Amino acid sequence: MEAFWNSIAAYNAATWPFQLALVVIAAVLTLILRFRPSVWARNAMKILMVTFSLWIAFVYYLGFCGERDYSFVMIIFWCMVAAAWIYDLVTGFSSFSKSQGRYRFWGVLMLLLPLVYPLLSVARGLTFPEITTPMLPSGVALYMLGVLMAFNRKINFFAFIFVVHWALIAISKIVLFSIPEDILLAAACLPAMAIFFRQAAEKADPEGRKPSRLMMNILIFMVVLLIAVCMVIPNV
Repeated sequence: MEAFWNSIAAYNAATWPFQLALVVIAAVLTLILRFRPSVWARNAMKILMVTFSLWIAFVYYLGFCGERDYSFVMIIFWCMVAAAWIYDLVTGFSSFSKSQGRYRFWGVLMLLLPLVYPLLSVARGLTFPEITTPMLPSGVALYMLGVLMAFNRKINFFAFIFVVHWALIAISKIVLFSIPEDILLAAACLPAMAIFFRQAAEKADPEGRKPSRLMMNILIFMVVLLIAVCMVIPNV
């Protein structure tokens, strides 16, 4: 645990101006997509996602987490996230059109949650540089999830799966590394999973290969409930 928090402190102390700049860029691009959407803004957002992923891989993990176990695996993981967004940039799959209804509410909420990370750290008595920030892996994953929810009528499923996997990893970190802030990411994935999976279940199936809609809703509910239980049990 000591190595975990020491790496975060070293990372924040050395890179906080760059972290702040990236957060400001993300905020500006998010507002542009919301109020002045355009092709260049959509491509710029995808480039930002690639930048965020490579930043976490090479600046955070390679640069400051060398003494931590499995840091090399985490570098590979975030390079794969970058690859998912590069694929999206090349193919133009994600339109980043504003979502409607249930998507938009959760998307806006998730876009704001990374900013809550340092506030929670301060609230529980931590001081800079040993605090969580929006430019740590979980904050970045939560922002990506917010973008997928708020600005994407077509899902970048590869990126979504990676974010969900990271949220499951965050569940163990809550206890192992005493980082309750990661409850934000773990909890945010539950409604996102329910909405995305339900959307997939509601797509037309002319050949009748899918289970009934009722059965699909039951299965989705059970999966989300199981993950929620896994989040709660280690903290009881």
